[in-house]
Amino acid sequence: MKAWIGKSLMAIGLIHQIYGLVAYHKVVFQFAGELLFNTVGRSLDRRVAFWFFMTGFSLMIVGGLIDWIERRKLEMPLFLKWSFLAFTVIGCFMHPKSGLWALLIPAIGIFLRARKEAGKKEKQ
Repeated sequence: MKAWIGKSLMAIGLIHQIYGLVAYHKVVFQFAGELLFNTVGRSLDRRVAFWFFMTGFSLMIVGGLIDWIERRKLEMPLFLKWSFLAFTVIGCFMHPKSGLWALLIPAIGIFLRARKEAGKKEKQ
């Protein structure tokens, strides 16, 4: 089976970052002008922008890990499958107008991949 789940998460994370640069460009310029250190402060705009970017980076990191697992044809850890699905479902439930729906495809894909790989092992 082709490795696509991790790559899709990295792509979603990258799209998240690009969108963040457009949506929060004023805050990004403020951060850069202040050389990043201790720049979040109490401003709601800065906090939202910070966590928006941290979320995108986190998706890219998790996507990289999942891609690494997929390319080596390793079994996905159970905690990773369930925690990622829970993260996605809870996020969609709590913030239905967000882009979290895009994560449902890779979240379900993790389980379908595991099911398909289990079926292959049974046939051998």
